[in-house]
Amino acid sequence: MDNFHYHQRTFFQIAGHFFLYWRHIAGHIFTLQASNIARVTQGAKYGVTHYEILAVMDSRTSEICRSMHGRIIPAKHLERQAQALLNAKNMAEKKNASIWQSKAYNGRSDKMPSNFGLPPYHFRCRTEAVPVWIDEQSVKQDEGFDGFANNESVKMRNTSPLRDDEVVKHIDKMGVERVLDSKAANGYHGLRDRLKNDKGLKKDIVKALNSITTIAPHKEKSNQLNAMSANGYFLTFDGNRIITAFKPTKGLKQYFKNFSITLEQEIIKRWWIK
Repeated sequence: MDNFHYHQRTFFQIAGHFFLYWRHIAGHIFTLQASNIARVTQGAKYGVTHYEILAVMDSRTSEICRSMHGRIIPAKHLERQAQALLNAKNMAEKKNASIWQSKAYNGRSDKMPSNFGLPPYHFRCRTEAVPVWIDEQSVKQDEGFDGFANNESVKMRNTSPLRDDEVVKHIDKMGVERVLDSKAANGYHGLRDRLKNDKGLKKDIVKALNSITTIAPHKEKSNQLNAMSANGYFLTFDGNRIITAFKPTKGLKQYFKNFSITLEQEIIKRWWIK
């Protein structure tokens, strides 16, 4: 066999492997998208009002999926996007109906572009949209949300009751269901001692989630997000997990500035949904 035919055969063998690889990747993406579209269109028949975005949280989780994890999106938004995808007559229209992005989305759930929200968000995306029903959970006095003589009622809005390993689960001002789990509550950020000594801290955390004013990426930890609230709290999130929450002793705004990328900050003026 001469060199030309040898290299020709080698080329087509390699090209064939790449074709199979990309066909597998494309097949996965279209299958995931079709699954999410089917779930949303079927949900419309049963009166689903909201969907929660659930990402696989591990070392391979992308920046965009990490920021979308736990986000509550009105069903009407995803239904319109799903319909636009179903009505697309060619690949260009399909791409326009569902943009991909790699950078985190840190805005409100009701401020997303009309062609963004329904997964997948990128190649090899593992994120899904699942139907949820929002409810309010009353908290008993012995759980520390109420004071002693002058108690104050605080309720959490969430998609399911607290599990045994969850301390707080509440949909914040941006539309993300934030969770303070036992691991973070007993971690090295000092939350364990603050929760033990301050019986009103969990109540204040819910209030802080209700009154987030500014949010920005953490300056030193790329996977984390910082927020400051109207009631004076500094909070750090990893996806939808609450990593820490406290009142800085030397000024909230300066502390936030010291540890946040303020050039990428988002100002949260009002609630994501009425």
